[in-house]
Parts: sequence; C-alpha cells; structure tokens
Amino acid sequence: MTTVDLVLAMLESAHYEVLPRPLVVAGSKFDFDAAASGTGTSHDLVVVADVGQNAGRLTRLISGLNRTLDQAQSRRPVSLVLIGAGQHGHLATELGRHARVLTLDSTEPNEDEIRRAISVLLPLKLPSASALSGNPLEEVASKLGASLTAEHQQFIDAAQLGRAEVEMALSDFVGVAAAGEESAT
Repeated sequence: MTTVDLVLAMLESAHYEVLPRPLVVAGSKFDFDAAASGTGTSHDLVVVADVGQNAGRLTRLISGLNRTLDQAQSRRPVSLVLIGAGQHGHLATELGRHARVLTLDSTEPNEDEIRRAISVLLPLKLPSASALSGNPLEEVASKLGASLTAEHQQFIDAAQLGRAEVEMALSDFVGVAAAGEESAT
C-alpha cells in the first residue's frame, strides 16, 4: 500500500468519503493525489499531495481550490496532508496560508506516524465506562487523601444520596458559615 492509500484507509475508517480523482469542485478539476470529504460530524475537505510534485504547482492548486470553494460559498475547511514535507518546511508554511497543513516528514511513514499527523481529523477514542474506575465518589476521597475534611466527607455522603441531598447539605453549610457558627460535623 502506498502512503496515499494508507491515509485514505484511515480517513475511510473515520467515516470520510473518498472522492474520485481528479477532484471536481464547481466544475473545476483539481489533480491532487487523493481527496476525501468529511461526513457526519466532520465537514473537512481533505486533499492529499506528495511533496514530490512541483512546489509552485501545488501552491497554485491549493490556492485555486480555495478560491473555487469561496466562489461556491462553501463553508468546508480544507486540510492538506502533505507527504514528504520533512525537507520542505518553507513549502508547508506557504501552503498554510491556504489550508490546514498536516505534514508527514517521510515519504514512507508507518501507520503510527500517519495517525499522529492526521489525528485532528480523526474522532477521539475515549475509554469505555467499564475501563473507568468503579465509584467516582471513592476516587474523589482517594484524591483528597490526608486533606479529606469532615466537610468533604459530608458532601461525599450527600452525593451518594442524590442531587437534592447535596443541595440541602450545601445550603446548610452556607447557612452555618453565614451565621458564623461552627460546623456541627
């Protein structure tokens, strides 16, 4: 698999739609190495280009794409995955004027390098509820450790009974403090 194919495979697994080549926008053709369109929660138009292309041509291509999208009144942000950008830092800076540039320094990166480079385009992977700790209130008490006070414990105990109990405990706590009395706990 080529680097372009790997990038597209990762985008497809994140529910991007791979677009036919050449990319056609408002009747204009743009010959990037590949393109994908975000679906669902992502609205990005992602274009993929190998830095081996003529740098001036690539700059004109991305600039023309942006002008065409503007004329079509598109609100899609453009992200450019630039393959082999390691020795062409100036090019990434120039292209950054026209699109969000995600660089892959190597022309043959591994999957982890690709995933890191395009991570802003991929959905977050959150731990499952079962992977999280058992009781959040016990975790709070554990984090407080030696600094756990009677007042803290009063609120933790109230939280186990529900929102109304916490509101009542807080009201009592504020009322006692406002009256200038010592806490009963």
